[in-house]
Amino acid sequence: MIEIEIFKVFLLVMVRLSGLMISAPVLASRNIPVIAKIGLTALTAMLVTPMVPALDQTLPDAAVPFAALAVGELIIGVLIGFVMTLLFAAVQVAGQIIDLQTGFGMMNVFNPAMETQFPIFGFFLFIIAVLYLLIFGGHRLMIRALCSTYQSVPVGGFVARPELLLEMSRWGQTMFLNGLMIAAPVAAAMLLAYVTMGLLGRVVPQIHLFVVGFPVTIATGLFITALVVGVYVRVLDGMFQQMFRNVATLIRGLG
Repeated sequence: MIEIEIFKVFLLVMVRLSGLMISAPVLASRNIPVIAKIGLTALTAMLVTPMVPALDQTLPDAAVPFAALAVGELIIGVLIGFVMTLLFAAVQVAGQIIDLQTGFGMMNVFNPAMETQFPIFGFFLFIIAVLYLLIFGGHRLMIRALCSTYQSVPVGGFVARPELLLEMSRWGQTMFLNGLMIAAPVAAAMLLAYVTMGLLGRVVPQIHLFVVGFPVTIATGLFITALVVGVYVRVLDGMFQQMFRNVATLIRGLG
């Protein structure tokens, strides 16, 4: 009987980890083979199961109650991954703003990690964000954050709280603010370039701004982006720290 209870706990732990694997940035990428994801999830679940606090009551044997617990475990993992994904959504917002300002708005590339179309500058900023995440070990911190949930949210202890959803909506607002903050230097430079070309067009009407404008805006966007990459990395550092603080707040709210 003890072995059966341990196996049921193992299954629920694996379901919670699976929720993170299908929603978290980088970990949910299609570039990672499905077999590798399943193996990593199972191995992590085997390591975490012995450290899960003892339950006050036994887990149900019936299929329907056990499946209901599994759905709750899956939601916990998905919510944590969703909070982490908000940072990369802010990067995508910044890229779209920059692309619209520089004239690249009509050209998108497919990003297999996010499974969506990304603007050119957005894809560039996304790659930098992923590399920075991997450099400081953010992928390990993601799994560690999920494993720490068992201290406040035991197996089968998921409870839906409306106030937590309201707090997550505020984090969604912050996503747009972060996107505007990342794109602000390039957007300001492009605004200055458009104003300058407009004045130049009034002073020298012989200049064909439609012909000259695209090379100028593209060159300006590339130049300003190259200048502010270092600032962008420092902004990312603060955003990643805030991301893990939000995850900690989510874990406390789930408990």
